[in-house]
Amino acid sequence: ENLPAIIFANWRGFSGGTRDMYNEILKFGAMIVDALVEYEHPIFIYIPKHGELRGGAWVVIDPAINPDKMEMYADEDARGGILEPPGIVEVKYRAPQQLEAMHRIDTKLQELDAKLEGSQGAQKAELEK
Repeated sequence: ENLPAIIFANWRGFSGGTRDMYNEILKFGAMIVDALVEYEHPIFIYIPKHGELRGGAWVVIDPAINPDKMEMYADEDARGGILEPPGIVEVKYRAPQQLEAMHRIDTKLQELDAKLEGSQGAQKAELEK
């Protein structure tokens, strides 16, 4: 009917464990992804007030799977979470990239870098600790 799709997302994640495999959660998540990839009309994803999108559910409705058609919105009181954030950071950023991002974003680190650059001798050794 050439209508846009509107998805109200308030989903828990999935783990990929045997329980999720047995309940075919991964299978149905993959079917949703396949349908969204092929959908030729606008797709609006909305996380409602007090709604939550957690874990593997992000993968299912990531606008990157159909970037020309998908847009995501969320209420100010909506929540999103990824289980085990340190693991995600490790996958997304290797150590050198993580350090570069830290020094680029963190104002405290930028101040320490400036102090380190302008120091010498014992003062520099103390700052490097």
